[in-house]
Amino acid sequence: MNHQAGYLLLYHPLQAKAQLKTVRQRLEQLSISHVEVATSGDFYADLQGLQSYIPTTARLIVLGGDGTLNLAANAFAYSDVEVALVPCGSGNDFARQWRCSEQQWIEGAIAGRCVPIDLGKVNERYFINVAGVGYDAAVVGASQNKRGRWAHLSYAWQGVKMLYRYAPSLLQFSTTKKQEQRLLMMCLANGRYFGGGMCLAPEANINDGQLSCVQIGAASFWRQVQALILSYFAAHTRLKQVNIVPVSQLDVHTANIGIEADGEYIGTTPALFCVQRDALHFVLPL
Repeated sequence: MNHQAGYLLLYHPLQAKAQLKTVRQRLEQLSISHVEVATSGDFYADLQGLQSYIPTTARLIVLGGDGTLNLAANAFAYSDVEVALVPCGSGNDFARQWRCSEQQWIEGAIAGRCVPIDLGKVNERYFINVAGVGYDAAVVGASQNKRGRWAHLSYAWQGVKMLYRYAPSLLQFSTTKKQEQRLLMMCLANGRYFGGGMCLAPEANINDGQLSCVQIGAASFWRQVQALILSYFAAHTRLKQVNIVPVSQLDVHTANIGIEADGEYIGTTPALFCVQRDALHFVLPL
């Protein structure tokens, strides 16, 4: 491998074929040298491999979805590497905040300006968009081996089934004081969108030094269906079972509740969630 390249392309081999070809051609037109690395599906092996590029990489271009972007955030947090994105995954929830075309993302990835953004962290894992415990982690866990063009439909179907089957958990957690609530799920959001287009945290901001803590309490099946449908329009916030508060740190004490981060199942509670201020150099789309 040529470790002298200033640009590094990280791509998901099943999702980024067309976009990879376009970005490669554009870099060649501009006489910008680069190295290409495909994800393998082994998070920790990929993480270690990517970190070896830190000394010689000026800009990383991620071609993939939220999971590939999560890998990049964990590899390059608190480094000098600029991280750009060309969204081509099944969900692309983090990218929805900008409402940009694919061409704008590609041009931005190559020549856009860079700004510092916050990351979230749950235990030892960084997340760039949303992490949570409860129902959402159960859905991710049931969907995690579904790849390819039908992955998004599988996620939606698992979401419906799990909503009927999943029993809300009695969660003990603390910010400034200890609390106990029976919740369907609790998410910590750095970005606004989640689950394939739900505007889960309408006030979330990647630059404010806070995470939006979204708590969806126990309710009847149809009230939970209502909450999830309304979330696509950011209208769920008016429901009684929904509470959203800004936090910089939150500790979940209850054990053995599933955790997901950026759509990847990462383990079980207990867990410490916290914001990491200005942790990543992110390239904006043009």
